[in-house]
Parts: sequence; C-alpha cells; structure tokens
Amino acid sequence: MKRQIEMAQLRRPPNRLTTAEYAMYKLENLSWEEKSAFLGANSGTAINSNNDLRAQYLTLDKLITYGILRFHQFPFPEIKAIGHPTRHFPGAVSLRSVDEVAAYLATQVEFPIFMKPIAGNAGAGSVWVEAFEDGMLRLRNGKTVAVKEYFERWLGKEGILLQVAARPHPDIALRFGPRLATARVVVLMSNSGPIVHRAVLRIPVGQNMIDNFQHGASGNLLGAIDIDTGIISNVIGKKGMGLETIPAHPDTGEQIIGCAVPDWQRAKEMCIAAAPLFPGIKYQSWDIAFTDEGPQTMEVNSGGDVDVLQLASGRGIADATWWKLMREPAPRNFLRRLLVRNGPWRQGA
Repeated sequence: MKRQIEMAQLRRPPNRLTTAEYAMYKLENLSWEEKSAFLGANSGTAINSNNDLRAQYLTLDKLITYGILRFHQFPFPEIKAIGHPTRHFPGAVSLRSVDEVAAYLATQVEFPIFMKPIAGNAGAGSVWVEAFEDGMLRLRNGKTVAVKEYFERWLGKEGILLQVAARPHPDIALRFGPRLATARVVVLMSNSGPIVHRAVLRIPVGQNMIDNFQHGASGNLLGAIDIDTGIISNVIGKKGMGLETIPAHPDTGEQIIGCAVPDWQRAKEMCIAAAPLFPGIKYQSWDIAFTDEGPQTMEVNSGGDVDVLQLASGRGIADATWWKLMREPAPRNFLRRLLVRNGPWRQGA
C-alpha cells in the first residue's frame, strides 16, 4: 500500500513520474526525500517551463547557435559546408541542391566528415561519413545510404551542416576507442551567474556513430561525472532487459569508473563563460566534446532529457539547488491545482 501511495504522489506535479520511470530509476528502496528529487520526462521543469520560449530559438537552430559561439570565439568543429536552398555561414561552402552536395562530396571533401541537420535533436539524422562513392555515403557503422535519399529528406526541411569530424583526446581514444565522447553539462542560470549543476559522459560503444544513449537502446554507456573533480563515479549500460553498472568499456576492456575526464576544468569554464550568451534560458544543457585540440562545444539545448543525468548518478536532479532557481508552472485547472503537492517548487515560493 505504501508503494502505491508514493507512486500516486510522484505522478503529480512537480515529479510527474510514470510507473515505468519509478521502476527504471529503481526508487523502491530509496528514502522519500531521495525519491521526490527525481523528475519524469513530462515534468514541467524538465521540459523548459522556466525558459523564455522566444529565447529557445537561439538553441533550436544550430546555425544561430554556432554564429553566437563563433562571434565570441568559442571552439567547435569547423563547419565546412551548409546544405540549404538559401542559408549560408561565414567561411563555409553553400550547397543549394542535392547535385551540388554530391559534386562537393566527390571533389572537395577530406574524409571523414560529420553531417547533421541544422535543427535536429536527439541525434536524428547525424551521420559520420567515411567516404562517398557512386552516389552512396559510406558510414562509419558499415552501412551505406544514397546521398540523394539523405539530402532530399533534410535539405529542404531544415538543412544540413557538414563539419570536420573531430578526433578524440588521447585519453578518450585509449579508453573508448577512436570515437568522440561528449559530456552533457547542465548549467542553471541564477541572478548571480551560471552554476554547473550536473554532468554525465556519454560513452560510445561498438559501431555507433554518435554517443546518444536513447534510454539504453543504442548500446552506449553513461558515466556520472563528479562536477568538482571530473572523475567518473558510476557507469551504466543496457544489460539484458535492464540497466546495470558497467565498470569497464566492452570494446577496449579499459576501466571507466574512477578515471578522470580530460580537460574537465577547461570544459566547465567554457560552459560558465558561454551560458550568459543565451539569455532567457535558465536551464541549459551543453554538449562538450573532448578532442585532441581541447574541449569543444558541440551544441547547447534549451532544457534537455533528465533521464541520462538521473540514471547515471542514481540521484534525482531536483535537489535544493534546483528548487532555488526552478519553478513548476501552476496548473490552469482549479481542481488540478488543489491536488498539486506543496513544496519549494511552487510558483512564487
């Protein structure tokens, strides 16, 4: 009965945890204080309710994001070309049609190259291209796709970025193989400045071209990062039907838990310096790659999935620091408002 009562409470704002999420986070044996710090995917604070909707366009469009970062001299993988009917970027080749894209790939590109949609999210459409032959993109995972098929899907819809495929930091390559691993760094904006709140390292496995976790379905791993030291304190991955601790990388055999993320302090400083460039976004999720040229900004998200942070660390994201800055929007319906739990997250608290 106690479990049912708790689950019913956690389904309400601000947590909005589903039964499946209660089980996924293994909340059964945690204290109520620990349980109530977890947020579900539908939580208002977890899906941008604290961000200015107008400001989110600064992060939804990668050309705008990279333009801001370029102006302020923050490093990111060089943009070699833009595939879009009308848009362009300083120093990049403008490709207006599928034929122009194909000609560019056949004659001007130094492979490998990384391609992703200008307005994509969750890794959709992102591909690492090893070569271009006979109209086909040969991808890092061994698959091929027709360039016409790929670009007709994305070119007119939102456009494509063609970027230099950054090389991993030697320490990353040693532990995880010759692939980038990026940190998701959550920055909260307070009146006195940005705060690095939580961080997780997304670790690629096998032939995966990107390091997105996708709730474990990708086969990649998540490593919880201690934000003060940069040391990875826990690593999880898919094992059977559930998620389990994975102390060593399955490809290299190298130990992951206990190792330090290279250039971590520089990465934190970069996030803190860049966060104020996106005013109106109180909850920022930065993706930072650890390359052989130092940390680089891959993108910044307005909000972001909280599951990767909570799964890796085993801790809910909504701690005391979170509720000092974030507020759950009040329900519009009067009856729903009566059912909402009291707490520090209430609007106006």
